[in-house]
Amino acid sequence: MVDTRTQPVSRTGVAAPRFSDADLYSLAERYGTPYFLIDEATLRRKVSEMEQGFSEYKGVFRVAYSVKANFNPSVIKAFVSEGILFDLTAPSELVFVLKAGGSSENVMYTSITESADEYERVIRMGVRKIVVASHNGLVNLTDAAAKAGVVVKTMIRVNPEVHVHAELRGSMGHGKFGLQFNGGSQDSAFYVLKKVLGTPGLEFEGFHFHLGSQIEDPACYADAIEKLEAFVLSARRQLGPFRVKTLDIGGGLPVPYGKKVPSPKDLGGKIVEQLNSLVESIGDRFTLVAESGRFLSAESTVLVSRVVNIKNFGEAKYIYVDAGYHVLLDSALLRHEYPVEVVPGGKPSPQKVALVGRLCDPLDVFPISSRSKLGGAEVGKLVVFREVGAYSLVMNMPFHSQPRPPVLMRNGQGTYGVARKAQDVEKLFADEGGDCLSN
Repeated sequence: MVDTRTQPVSRTGVAAPRFSDADLYSLAERYGTPYFLIDEATLRRKVSEMEQGFSEYKGVFRVAYSVKANFNPSVIKAFVSEGILFDLTAPSELVFVLKAGGSSENVMYTSITESADEYERVIRMGVRKIVVASHNGLVNLTDAAAKAGVVVKTMIRVNPEVHVHAELRGSMGHGKFGLQFNGGSQDSAFYVLKKVLGTPGLEFEGFHFHLGSQIEDPACYADAIEKLEAFVLSARRQLGPFRVKTLDIGGGLPVPYGKKVPSPKDLGGKIVEQLNSLVESIGDRFTLVAESGRFLSAESTVLVSRVVNIKNFGEAKYIYVDAGYHVLLDSALLRHEYPVEVVPGGKPSPQKVALVGRLCDPLDVFPISSRSKLGGAEVGKLVVFREVGAYSLVMNMPFHSQPRPPVLMRNGQGTYGVARKAQDVEKLFADEGGDCLSN
């Protein structure tokens, strides 16, 4: 059993998953290192945190998981059993959700390319709620719906063009995502809305926007909601009455990554105030959807590696582990400062410490957060990277012909099992073209 009195506490004030030293070493001996380890209970707890954060909303609130963050089937299965929605952007993600026990009825599909073939495929697989973000996409969706003889609940992705202070921004002038409210062209929310309302086979469902990732200031949501309210009221004066049945406000809830961040209750409570005001203003008690990939999955998972070498170089101490950025790519791409600790730990080193990976690349140096504890590092000890459940697994790459490490999971009953088998080097060789050498 886990002693909750010794659990580390995240900057949101929520206990992070803790695994005993004995269990980590036992798993390392059985499966080798590095390995990922997911805690199912944490996945479920994060859903509850989101639901509590938006509990003051006057209508129905639904959580949606953005599968792009972590498409491990065991993770998807856990979220399926929670009864939440799934935000998808590729037919292959839909395959994963369906094979993991999910239903197309709980899917909100947001394509980036919006091609006719893509829409035809997901409609054949049962998806009936689709988000469009371009005039050409609308034409393709209309044709796909007509060809299948079905009615598609159509949402419009808008770009509110508000200032967002975030690690990754999804709302900006001339951005990749969404439509301007009134851009004066066919690729504007007003023009697309007008077409949707007048097109047989399409049923207008509502609006969608996504402002960014790791958002800590709710002011950008307030600006976006204010702009949406003005747009709806103006569009009704010109187009006549229409209902807003669903509003998807995207993701953005922050993960600590070594610093203090607001909780879903902190952010959600402030956002909900204006959403309730929007309900009163437009007269529609719409279903509110908040998406998350990073928030729901990041804190559930640790990466366990082993110290394989230590070198003193001048005044610095270099700790080498058998992992590298090929399994934790955000550390190199975005300089994420994952909380890291030596297990078992020891006294802090008086030297400056650098934590480096096994790759022949000068970028393979892990940023160290203020929450990291690297004292007591010795060859053979384990080093645990925390909060790595989002994007790390899906960005694994075979640099240096490195096979993918295993992914393990502790289920809700406390039992450990395999969520993804380790990739064999022979299989990697075949997948990279080795099986074509005889041709």
